[in-house]
Amino acid sequence: MRKIFPKKLKKGDTIGILCACGDIKDYEKLQKSQKYFENQGFKVVVSANAKERVNYLCGDDETRAKAINDFFKDDKIDAIIAARGGYGAIRLLDKIDYLSIKQHPKIFCGYSDITALMLMIYKKTGLVTYNAPMAYSDFGSEVSLFSEHSFFETLTNGIKEIVIDSAKVYYHGVSSGILWGGNLSTVQSLCGQNFIPEEKFVFVAEDINEPVYKIDKMFTQLLNIQQFKNNLSGIVLGDFSGIDNENYFNDYFNDLSHSLKIPVIGGLKFGHCKDILTFPLGGQVMLDTNLSRIFFK
Repeated sequence: MRKIFPKKLKKGDTIGILCACGDIKDYEKLQKSQKYFENQGFKVVVSANAKERVNYLCGDDETRAKAINDFFKDDKIDAIIAARGGYGAIRLLDKIDYLSIKQHPKIFCGYSDITALMLMIYKKTGLVTYNAPMAYSDFGSEVSLFSEHSFFETLTNGIKEIVIDSAKVYYHGVSSGILWGGNLSTVQSLCGQNFIPEEKFVFVAEDINEPVYKIDKMFTQLLNIQQFKNNLSGIVLGDFSGIDNENYFNDYFNDLSHSLKIPVIGGLKFGHCKDILTFPLGGQVMLDTNLSRIFFK
């Protein structure tokens, strides 16, 4: 499948704030994120279902899927930023118009539960998406200067490398492939779908408030899929805040990395944390743990 890179973001573009998952409990916070982007020189459109609520979701499945499809079909919208994650993305995967996305490619950003949409869009269309801060969750609050700078620098100018500060190396080496992954429990929720890349990939993973035995279980389930294991060339760990035992965590990844004999490194600034890197999922990279760097080709 031909890989599609969206056009870069520029001042004056129209950003669509997409409500596709959890409900918006504080609409003023969403309006604050809209104002933020307008002050940065962008036009902003908020998905029509922003005020809808069905239990814990921002509307029923058909409504939320329509919000995604409408934003991609609308050529006046140049970039789509998810409002928030939460839950709900996996309920929409069979309702998304992937052909339309392929015909109207554009920047698509998010993390957490949005991982499901990003990985399936890449699998079905070849469109490179972006792990990035979200409108309601991050830009609607006090977004950090680090997250803000990384977001605009990557989306307007591109990215050449990532330096992993405070890196913890579990197994040294150099590997290459596409950078692929996201929220670990969301990736696991895709099991049963045809979601794994055909090419080699460096797996990026993060999660929040998960005990180590569940992290072990999720990795084990993914590695039981032969295509996942065969195409896995390296692992980069992001933020795993709220784990129950750091020693268990380090023991697990020491054991796993030496069993797989592939580069494994921790310390990437992404996940449910204050400082969030923006980077493409689907972009070709080289991981070098000796330099604690990811180079984009």
